[in-house]
Amino acid sequence: MQLQQRLTEIDLDAYFQRIGYSGDCSPRLTTLQAIHQRHSQTIAFENLNSLLKQPVKLDLASFQQKLINEGRGGYCFEQNSLLRAVLLALGFQVTNLAARVLWNMPSGTIAPRSHMVPGGQY
Repeated sequence: MQLQQRLTEIDLDAYFQRIGYSGDCSPRLTTLQAIHQRHSQTIAFENLNSLLKQPVKLDLASFQQKLINEGRGGYCFEQNSLLRAVLLALGFQVTNLAARVLWNMPSGTIAPRSHMVPGGQY
């Protein structure tokens, strides 16, 4: 297998094992709901790399290494980029969306769009 190809492929078997998913893999609403639920229940939000002044790598190979192989969590871009790669591999149409974090913000605050959210169709 060529290096470039290996760095852009998602290991679905390892991902499904990590989140404890063994259900249907066809691009249907029930599949999307089940994967999203298992992903959010299994892979925690984590920003330790930033706190430890370590680089946060934003490529698929790094997401897989950290979130799947090392069993760690990640922040929104890591989490949702990994989930996006999984959904695309399963045949879902995915659109990257930017969101505002409003938690602990005064009512009416317009925060910058600094959070990644995958959206799309099944």
